[in-house]
Amino acid sequence: MSPLGAGATEGPARVLMMVGNDISHDTRVLKMGLALSAAGVDVTLLGYASSGRYTETVLGDMRVIRVPIAWQLRDAEARRRAAVRARHLNLGIDSAVRRAQDLRSTLRHEEAAVGGPATKLRGRGARAGREVTRVRQGLDRRVKALEGRLWRGYDGALSRVPAGASWRRLLPEIDDYQLAFGPVIDRLEWDVLHAHDIHLVGVASRAVARRRAAGRPAAWVYDAHEYVAGLSLYGGRTKRKRAAYLDLESEYVHDADAVVTVTPALAETLQERYDLPELPTVVMNSPVLGAGSRPVETTIREACGLAPDQPLAVYSGGVTTARGVDTAVRALPLLPDVHLAVVCVPHKEIRSAKVLSDLAAELGVSDRLHLLDPVRPEEVSAFVATADVGLLPFLHFGSHEVALANKLFEYLYAGLPVLASDCRAQKEFVEEYRVGAVHVAGDPEDLARGVREVLEHGPALRRRILDDPELLVPFAWDRQEAALRAFYGRVLGPGRVHEPEHVPDLDSLVETPATRADRPSVVGIGPANMAGQAWAWAKGLERSMPGVRTEVVATDRGGPITFPADELVPVQTYAKDRAWAERFQERALDTWTHALLEAGRPLFGLRNGRDFTGDADVLRAVGISVGLILHGSEIRDPAQHARHTPWSPFRDPTEELTARLQKVTGELAPLVHAFDGPVFVSTPDLLLDVPEAHWLPVVVDVDAWASDAPLLERRVPVALHAPSRAALKGSGRVDALLTALHDKGVIEYRRIEHTPPSEMPRLIADADLVLDQFAIGTYGALALEAMSAGRLVLSNVTDQVRDAAGGPPIIEATPDTLEDVIRSVLDDRDAARRTAAEGTAFARAHHDGRRSARVLHDVLGVRGDTPEPESGP
Repeated sequence: MSPLGAGATEGPARVLMMVGNDISHDTRVLKMGLALSAAGVDVTLLGYASSGRYTETVLGDMRVIRVPIAWQLRDAEARRRAAVRARHLNLGIDSAVRRAQDLRSTLRHEEAAVGGPATKLRGRGARAGREVTRVRQGLDRRVKALEGRLWRGYDGALSRVPAGASWRRLLPEIDDYQLAFGPVIDRLEWDVLHAHDIHLVGVASRAVARRRAAGRPAAWVYDAHEYVAGLSLYGGRTKRKRAAYLDLESEYVHDADAVVTVTPALAETLQERYDLPELPTVVMNSPVLGAGSRPVETTIREACGLAPDQPLAVYSGGVTTARGVDTAVRALPLLPDVHLAVVCVPHKEIRSAKVLSDLAAELGVSDRLHLLDPVRPEEVSAFVATADVGLLPFLHFGSHEVALANKLFEYLYAGLPVLASDCRAQKEFVEEYRVGAVHVAGDPEDLARGVREVLEHGPALRRRILDDPELLVPFAWDRQEAALRAFYGRVLGPGRVHEPEHVPDLDSLVETPATRADRPSVVGIGPANMAGQAWAWAKGLERSMPGVRTEVVATDRGGPITFPADELVPVQTYAKDRAWAERFQERALDTWTHALLEAGRPLFGLRNGRDFTGDADVLRAVGISVGLILHGSEIRDPAQHARHTPWSPFRDPTEELTARLQKVTGELAPLVHAFDGPVFVSTPDLLLDVPEAHWLPVVVDVDAWASDAPLLERRVPVALHAPSRAALKGSGRVDALLTALHDKGVIEYRRIEHTPPSEMPRLIADADLVLDQFAIGTYGALALEAMSAGRLVLSNVTDQVRDAAGGPPIIEATPDTLEDVIRSVLDDRDAARRTAAEGTAFARAHHDGRRSARVLHDVLGVRGDTPEPESGP
């Protein structure tokens, strides 16, 4: 064993434990992680995401990461095997061709019935052709069946040959683990990799080699859960497959800096088999003291509906053929008063449980076989405590000869006497500690004898188990924790593993979503960037909250107007390029702390669906805080707007734009209202549509738009109107009026459209009056840009928006009043200049980014290097 010693990093020691399952039910992994975490070690658990989505959660002080595995190499090998075993000799005829022949034959037969000699001859030819087809089809079926039998025979014979079994050829799934786990391991910080079970030994060895090659100290531990050379055989686990796993272990076991295992017998076997320099450390899979006395909702006897005096034997765990549970079922006819409870995972979904049920029916003992779903791992001892005998009927396999199964200790901590088969390690344990009886593996008659023996001496055995305070103490989990901590003290070096004050019970902890609130925020925003607002919010955040970083992603439709973004992705790439979406998502999940999804659209292309919900789930699963930003037409209800806003453009529900927007809103609104995170709207009028939302004020860079150009000094002032969407701005209602005023020489009317953003500051600064909108009832970026430039803004703004926004100094005008308002402005130009100056102050106070940063800090939790954003005036 080579401790990291002085080469280790400063601060807490870091251990990354990884296992090839989803961790949730692997009590060994969970309890070992908690034991080290309580000792001051920074522990991360890494497992397989059976959900198919990368997730990060927290359990106690541990970080839990689950990674999806594509199984692309395993599945590719399965397809290759299927292709090789596909029929090579095909004597039949395609079914579509055969149906066409049948139809032609029928037509020829009908012709022959009414025609002359030639048609009759054609009819006989058609019947003969159909008969040939029938013969060919029958011969083809026989050939197909023969080929299948030959392949099955070949595969069966090869599966029994361990010689030449290479894990690289026979276990492609091991490389799938590498593809999924390797990149995650490389980006995490750790000192020691702890590889649970055989599947990840190569992944661990290569990861440590990469880290050492980069000049960083690293070590790895192999936790041998089973005796690989003696693994039981069932299903797809053949002798050849087992030999491939042994090839994997043999290649990498000597690379490990240390080995941990589950029983003394297995430790000795591993050292002898591989000539290991040190005896592997033993950390047994045993419950905590007192596990049998935990409160449970129901007992196993109650679950079976049995009276206290009815004899009950229990088996808890997997029901593969190698476990020998069928031996216990076959013994039931010899035990007429005994019931058998089998607690398996989950009994209604696995074939082996159905086999036991069918066997019980065949033997006439179905009424005494009880198949039960499992309870939580920490509740097993208390659940089974009301039974009379705990069974361990394992068959003879090498792994079983050196195993002391979890269930042995679960039974004993429940006070249950045990009946174990004569597999070496458990036989020696039962006989040495006198806690039950032993039967011949696979022998129903001897198992029945053993049950009778245990039942006869049950009270005395139970007293011995429960009353001897020293009997189970050496195997209790607190002793195993101590052994684990001592082991890691040697691996990590002096002073890095501490004696814990308290180790929490596994059942007292709840796994919760991870958060990333302990570091300055990295905020992703996209993909709409409407009017450049995503970029403006991002820059406002960075100005107001030093330490915050942002990333704006926007789709690029290739038009003349393009707003700045950190990544402009072409629409075709966004919609169809899965490789781009995968890379982008991986980067975001790795770096972001917060995400703002705009306009109800997904960020990562269509990878997770066509709306925001899939991306939100993916982001939140790794602890990224997610909010929605809604800009307007995607959520503004046209029907409601028509009821509340006098100049609404949506008064005709049959008009094409209104009908289309009503459909868009109808689809998105239920998703938004169901979203349980923060929702933001960019303009106050949208609070009518989303009452639960927060107003996120539009941001403009006031200094960038500032202008010292004189205002209203020209006899004929310039009036500028720049509708982004004329139908929604009400442009059609005011164009004729403004043109008429232009023709009369009252104003110089300039209507600009499709102008690049870079040209807008010059054009606005050269105007006197900026006419914003006359239909929607709110104000947006154009109005704020004009106010920042010291221009006078005329627009239709509802009382609801004015109240919510704090009274923006915008001259109120409607299509009916616009001419009178313009003439009154020109009559009192000094008052207009004062209003324009107030507009500049308003823009700076509410829309320079500081107020928006405060909203995102307070609602979404965005934070920088300092706890609070810079305050506004």
